[in-house]
Amino acid sequence: MKKIIITAVVLLATLHLPAKDYKASLFGVKSDGSTLNTRSIQKALDFISENGGGRLVFYVGRYLTGTIHLRSNVTVQLEEGAVLVGVPTIYDYRGIDGHNSLIVADSVVHAGITGKGVIEGEGRAVLQSILEQKAKGHLGKTAEEAAPDLIRLNRCENITLSDINLRDPANQCLSLMNCKGVQITGVTIKGNAAPATVGIEIGESETIQLDNLFFDTSGKEVVLSGANRNITAKECVNKTGKKITP
Repeated sequence: MKKIIITAVVLLATLHLPAKDYKASLFGVKSDGSTLNTRSIQKALDFISENGGGRLVFYVGRYLTGTIHLRSNVTVQLEEGAVLVGVPTIYDYRGIDGHNSLIVADSVVHAGITGKGVIEGEGRAVLQSILEQKAKGHLGKTAEEAAPDLIRLNRCENITLSDINLRDPANQCLSLMNCKGVQITGVTIKGNAAPATVGIEIGESETIQLDNLFFDTSGKEVVLSGANRNITAKECVNKTGKKITP
């Protein structure tokens, strides 16, 4: 009986162990602002997900990257002073359902992006790259079709975005499509690179909580499309102090 009790206690303790932290630098990710880290960051996200989950931690520095895919059971932790920077070249972006994005999550569960760091889209430079490539006849998409969002979540569940700063995408800041159980808390959302940058688009989703958000965007702060259920907002304002509701 004593052996059974001890085993049960050990199992319960294991279930409540904190997620393991992995420094981004352990995977060869560079913080110099000039090294393209797309492959190294993706390798880290894949490794952590395949090995039980945890946090990929970025410390002070500028981390240049193209499109990366968030994985289940992985949290990207951006410490204060850490900046994920979108590469200006349009050909470094991929997406889902025809929509490019800097950070993509498709059918991901129990994941997130947290911390007081920044995700910087370099929207003006990306838009300039698109215009140049179209002028040369190398890009078949329209500028709107090619321009990447900062973050796009599709068919995801139990996602947390907290305290981060989203800045200057070439398209939308954050897009949630067919998602369930997404909590967005304490996030600052700024987007003025394009003339009608949307802060958050929510489509065909359910149980989405917006809490204590600040918006400074050239377009609408929150856009709802399709059938949504249980979308709530608390203490969300724009730069004029106007309260934002879904």
